[in-house]
Amino acid sequence: MNRIKELRKKADISIDQLSLELKEKGINISASAISKYEREQRKPKPETWRALADYFDVSVPYLRGATTYEILDLNEKGIYGYVTEAMDRAFNDYAFLPETKERVLKAIAYSIDDGEFN
Repeated sequence: MNRIKELRKKADISIDQLSLELKEKGINISASAISKYEREQRKPKPETWRALADYFDVSVPYLRGATTYEILDLNEKGIYGYVTEAMDRAFNDYAFLPETKERVLKAIAYSIDDGEFN
């Protein structure tokens, strides 16, 4: 469950408006793609997650539905960034399924939520 639709509705903008505003910032994401992301019929690429998270001013884990908080503190950003990069390399090298990667990243994010990294 991602939060794209929830945040878009909270911002009171349509899918078309979101696509247009992103294009004005140099980010080319079609309204059709956004609609598919919201219905989870298609998964955004990492750079798309980042662009959407930046647009809504939330963290990528929050946007993806992996955490309950919107903003990561600097320590958490560092941990999440390092782990995500390491996981990307590992999953690319060992060809794990995207669903497996998602479960691992969620488990790490939930550990951050529970304060296990403090």
